[in-house]
Amino acid sequence: MIVNDIRTGRLVLSALDVDSVTERYLNWMTNPRVTEFTESRFSMPTLDDLREFVRRCRESADSYLFAIVIAESKEHVGNIKLGPVNAHHRRAAIGIIIGEEGAWGKGIATEAVGALSAWAFETLGLEKLIAGVYASNVGSLRAFEKAGFSIEGRQVSEVVQHDGQRADSLILGKVRNQS
Repeated sequence: MIVNDIRTGRLVLSALDVDSVTERYLNWMTNPRVTEFTESRFSMPTLDDLREFVRRCRESADSYLFAIVIAESKEHVGNIKLGPVNAHHRRAAIGIIIGEEGAWGKGIATEAVGALSAWAFETLGLEKLIAGVYASNVGSLRAFEKAGFSIEGRQVSEVVQHDGQRADSLILGKVRNQS
């Protein structure tokens, strides 16, 4: 499926391509502050690893990976992924990473999640979106809640945090036409 850009007031979500995998992108994925609440923190990817991930997403029939770009400056500040899409149940997961620390706390994640959610419901005809967050990741939790997601469950002692302590994770969900 050819995917057009998704535009908001401040952002452009643009299908990520292999050329977007730069040293800057690699720096995000190897920065412990950026990856603190992600599973990718357990590996040290190379540029080739990241390019292969992007290539696989682009070739996938059920996943969509977008660059989050500030419209005015054209600055690539993060990525957001939808998928895998379950066509039978018309649902998918959303994951997001804001790699540029200077973009944190500015509502960019909320805006990107809201835009991708609307696109998933309207363009793909999905009925349900889910996301998982570490319970201690207050910023991500807040972003999803502001974008209309609600907590549907808690998985107790589900993950190991960066300090080695076990922590809960939360399952968030949003249903089409839910505010």
